[in-house]
Amino acid sequence: MKTVLLTISLLFSFWIGFGQNQSNLDTLVIGVTNSLESHIQDSASVYKNAHLAVRLSKKENNTKQLAASYRNLASWHKTNLTNDSTLYYLKEANVLYAKLNLNKLQAETYLEMEDAFKQMGEYSKAMEQDFKALKLFEKTNDRNGIAKSYTRLCDLLYYQEKYQEGADYCQKAIDIQKELNVPEELAISYRYKADNLLILGQYDKALEEINKAISVLKGAGKKERDITPNYNTRGNIYKYMERYDDAIAEYQKGYQIAKENKNTRGIIPALANIGHVYRLQENYKASLPYTLEAINIMKSTGNTRNLFENYMHASDSYAALGQFEKALEYERLFSSARFRNMEQTIQQLESELQIKYETAKKDETIEEQVATISRQRKIQFLYIGIAILLAVILFGMYFTINNIRKKRKALANLNLELAQKQNALEEANQKLKNSLNDLKATQAQLIQSEKMASLGELTAGIAHEIQNPLNFVNNFSEVSNELLEEMNEELAKGNLEEVKLIVNDIKQNLEKINHHGKRADTIVKGMLQHSRTSTAEKEPTDINKLADEYLRLAYHGLRAKDKNFNANLETNFDENIGLVQVIPQDMGRVILNLITNAFYACVERSRSAFNERKNSTTENDYQPTVSIGTKRLKERVNISIKDNGNGIPKEVVDKIFQPFFTTKPTGQGTGLGLSMSYDIVKAHGGRITVKTEEGKGTTFKVSLPASKKHKNF
Repeated sequence: MKTVLLTISLLFSFWIGFGQNQSNLDTLVIGVTNSLESHIQDSASVYKNAHLAVRLSKKENNTKQLAASYRNLASWHKTNLTNDSTLYYLKEANVLYAKLNLNKLQAETYLEMEDAFKQMGEYSKAMEQDFKALKLFEKTNDRNGIAKSYTRLCDLLYYQEKYQEGADYCQKAIDIQKELNVPEELAISYRYKADNLLILGQYDKALEEINKAISVLKGAGKKERDITPNYNTRGNIYKYMERYDDAIAEYQKGYQIAKENKNTRGIIPALANIGHVYRLQENYKASLPYTLEAINIMKSTGNTRNLFENYMHASDSYAALGQFEKALEYERLFSSARFRNMEQTIQQLESELQIKYETAKKDETIEEQVATISRQRKIQFLYIGIAILLAVILFGMYFTINNIRKKRKALANLNLELAQKQNALEEANQKLKNSLNDLKATQAQLIQSEKMASLGELTAGIAHEIQNPLNFVNNFSEVSNELLEEMNEELAKGNLEEVKLIVNDIKQNLEKINHHGKRADTIVKGMLQHSRTSTAEKEPTDINKLADEYLRLAYHGLRAKDKNFNANLETNFDENIGLVQVIPQDMGRVILNLITNAFYACVERSRSAFNERKNSTTENDYQPTVSIGTKRLKERVNISIKDNGNGIPKEVVDKIFQPFFTTKPTGQGTGLGLSMSYDIVKAHGGRITVKTEEGKGTTFKVSLPASKKHKNF
C-alpha cells in the first residue's frame, strides 16, 4: 500500500507542471517496478503510472528508462494474462536495449518473451528467444544468466517430449546455481528436472529432486505462494506412483494457495490434475467438473499449453458416463488442438535447424578465409611449376603423338571386342532377370500354399466350432415353433396372460438364435481372414482372444484327423495386457503355426510312447500337453507356446527358421511355417525365440511391442 501511495503522490507532482527532472523520472519508473513485483492492490493506478513513465521518457529522450517503462507495461499485461500486449511491449523494449548495447537487459527481455510464448503454447518461438538470450549471456560471461537459459530450455524440452535432454539442461543449470547461491532459481531447476524424470519413469529420483526444491525454498524463508508450483509437481509424482490420496492432497493445497493469491496460472494445473486423478480412480462424475473448469479458465486466459490433454480427459470421462455426443465433441476438440501442437513442434525443429545452419555458415566463412590465403601462396608456387612443366610437356609431345596413333588402332580393336562381350552380358542379364521373376512367382505360390495348408489344418476344427451354434439355432427354432402352436391355442382360449409368457419365451429363443448365428458368422469370418491376403494394416487386437481361438480350432482340426489323439490344453492369459497393435491375420498365422508344431511334437512323442508300451512291461504314463500364455512386461507383450513333446535336436535348432528347412517326413511339411512366422514377427518390431530340451519339450516365445501410454498432467 505504501508503494501505491508513493506512486500516486509522484503522479500528482508530475501533473503540477511539465518541468520534471531526471530524478523524478527515475523515481517514477522504480516505483512502478516495485509495485509490479509486490502484490498489486490498485492495478489501474499502476497501469496509469506505467503509461505516464512512457510519455515522460519520450519527452526527456531517455531511451533506457523508456525501455524499462515498456518492460513494466509488459509485466502488467502478463499479470492480467493478456499475452499479445505483453509481447508487443517486450519487443519494443528489446529494440531499445539493442540500440544501447545493453546485452544483459536485452537477454532478460528475451527470457520474458520466451515465457509469454510458452504460455500461449508456441514452443518453437519460445525456444528461439531462449537461444538468443543464451548467446548474449555467453557473450558477457554472465553465469547466472546462462543458468537461467539452461533452466528455460529444460522446461521447453519437457513440453516437446525431449525429457532426457531437458533433464540434462536442468542439471547444467543446477551445477552453476549451487555455486552462485540463488535459492529461488535453484529450486526452479530442481522442479523442472523432476518433471522430466517423472515422464522418464524415474519416480524415486523425481521425488528426490522436488523435495530438494521445496527444502531450498523453505530454507530461504520463502512464502507458501512461492512454493505452490512445487506442490503441484509433487502431486504429479504421487499420481504416477498411484499414491492418489497423497496426490489430491498436494493439488488441493496448491489450489487453496493459488486461489487465496488470485493466481490463475496456479489454479489451472491444480484443477486439471485433481480431475485427472479422479478419472484414474474411475470416479468420472467427480472428475468432470474439475476438468471442465480448468478448460474454461485456459480458454478465457489464453494459457492453453495443456488444453489439448484436458480435452482428451473430458472426452474419456463423458464416454465412461455414456454421454457419447459430448465425448465426440471433446474428442474433436482434442484432435484439433493436438494437430496445432504438432505444427508448432515442426516449426521448432525447423528453427533449430536454421540456427545450426547459420552457425555452420559462420564456421565455413572463417575456413574459406584461411583457405583463400593458402590458395594464394599455392598459386605462386603453381605458376613456377607450370612453367617447368610446359617445357617438359613440349619436349615429350613429339614422342607422345607417335605413341597415340599406335594406341588408337589398338583401342579400336579393343572397343569392338568389348561391344561383343557387352551384348553377350546383356543377354545373360536378361535370362537372369527372367529366372528371378520365375523364382519370385514360385516363392509367392509356395507361401500361399503354406497359408492354405494351415487353413486345411483348421477346417475340421472350424466345422466342429460351427456345428455347436448351428445345433443351438436348430433346437431353439424347433422350440419356438412349438411355442407358437401353444400361443395359438391360448389365444383361442382367450388366456392373454399365458400368451404374454409364451411371447417372452419366443423372444428369448430368438435372441439366443441371433447370438449363436453371430458366433457362427464370427468363425467363418475368421477363417476367411486367415485365407485372404493381409492388408498390412495394424489394428488394436485382443491377443488373448486370438490365441485362445486358434488353440481350440487347431486342436479340433487334429482330433478330426486322428480320433485317438487327446491332449491337455492349458492357458495362462494376462488380463492386463490390453489391446496390441498387430495385423490380426498375420499374427493369427504365427500363433497357428506354433500351435500346430506343438501338437505335431506331442503326436510324435505319443507314437513313441505307444511303441514303448508294446515292447516293454513297464508303465508309460505320458500325457500330451500344450500350453499357451501371455504376459505384459513394461513395454513388451510376450506370447509363449509350450509343448511336452520330444524337443528339437541341438544340431538343427539354429536352422529351424531357415526357409524350406523341416524335420517332418516328405509330404508333411513345406519348411516355410517357422520362416514365415519369423518374418511376420520381425515386421511387427518383435522377436521370436525358442527354448528346447530333448525328451522334455519345446517353448516358443513371441515378444511384441506393447501400446504406449499417454503423457498425463
